Parts: sequence; C-alpha cells; structure tokens
Amino acid sequence: MEDIKNFIESFIKDEYACNKANYDFSISDEEYENMRLKLEDHFHTVNIDEYWRALEEEDVLELTIEMKDLYFQNVVRAIPRTLFQIKQYKNPKVGEGLERWLVNDELFACYTSYTENNDLPLDYATVFYVAQTNEGLKIIYKIRYESDVPEWRHSHDLKINQVKNPGNLIAVEKYQAPEETNSLADYNAE
Repeated sequence: MEDIKNFIESFIKDEYACNKANYDFSISDEEYENMRLKLEDHFHTVNIDEYWRALEEEDVLELTIEMKDLYFQNVVRAIPRTLFQIKQYKNPKVGEGLERWLVNDELFACYTSYTENNDLPLDYATVFYVAQTNEGLKIIYKIRYESDVPEWRHSHDLKINQVKNPGNLIAVEKYQAPEETNSLADYNAE
C-alpha cells in the first residue's frame, strides 16, 4: 500500500498548491494552468476533476481592493487534506464505464478530510478510489461524506462511471483518526 499512500499524498500536495494558487492573484493564469494540469493528471480521464480557476487575470483587474482581500481569504483558509486511512479491496463492483479501464481486481479507498479550515472537528470529506488503470495508477472515482446527515454521497449520477461496491476488504492502514463523532465511529469500525 506504500505506492498508494505516496500517490494520494502527492495528489494532496498538488491539490493544496492548486487551491492556494486559485485566488492568489500574484500567480499568473499560465502558472496556475500548469499546476492545474499536474493535479488533473492524478485522475483517470473518464472521471476527471478539472479544478478550473475561479478568476482569471483579466477578471482580477476589475476587482476593488476590498474584493481582492475577500478573495484572498480563500488562500488563507486553504489547508492540505488529512489522510485518515486507506482500505484495500478485491473484486470491486463498478459501472461498465469504469470496468473496461481497470487492469486488475484491486481498489483502494483513500479517506481524506476537507480542503478549507472551517473551525469544525476534523472529519471525513471525501473518499478517493484509486486503482491501476490503462492510464496507470489513477483516481477513478470519489464520494463525499455529509457528516451532519451522516452519509456518503456519489459525486455524480452517471451510474456507468460509479464505484457501486468497493468489494471484499483485504487490508486497512490507519494514519490519523478523525475528530468528528460519526467519522471516528466509522474509522474505528474496522
């Protein structure tokens, strides 16, 4: 699982850099685009997450100082995700859109936190499913956690590109426990 951990930690590092740069007006659109493409490369092209910039350089010119300061608060709030645990599965059930791209029967679920400091207890936010694909090791799907409900929600309704069931649990590596009650109960369940 060391390769999976290194892969998801690299993704977290690149995502954090991209999230900080998104509202940092000292970073040019070209620099941001290079960061975005590096981050995007962690995803399989069938379920890509694009991380488009909120404001481009020409849009920034029209902003008042107050608006720039307000946008800059997003830079300050950006934090790297916490990696809580990785679960290894065999024989996952995935939609036919994903099935044709997988090269083996292994799937890894990487449980992570949110990307902004929100002054709430540290909790699950997203599970990134990672697998070996025809494009190499990639994030093939993600689900989001709603801690106030609590439940996992699919990131889209296109069932052919969803992980329907991760499969048979083979191994779990734990790195840091979440603080929020429901997330912690799930973390301690296995």
